[in-house]
Amino acid sequence: MDRVLERIENQYWKIEVSDFKSWMLGFISLKEKWKTTPLSEAEILVEYTYTLFANQVLLYPFNWLFAHLFLAHVHERVLENVHKMIGKQ
Repeated sequence: MDRVLERIENQYWKIEVSDFKSWMLGFISLKEKWKTTPLSEAEILVEYTYTLFANQVLLYPFNWLFAHLFLAHVHERVLENVHKMIGKQ
């Protein structure tokens, strides 16, 4: 389930993903934050951070691998899709 925690249009978004319907390596929630800062007429700085929360200590090494390998790849794809949407390659 996705839930918007805080939002200021064109500046800041903070969301939480929780209540996973399948087993997710002990993860219980994910919090993400996007902050945008206009740099010029044609450029916007997007700062994106996320925090994963887990409740099974024995799985922490797998959690770390998941966060650094899988999610990094997912975020690269998101950036590619954003570039496509705005017509920038």
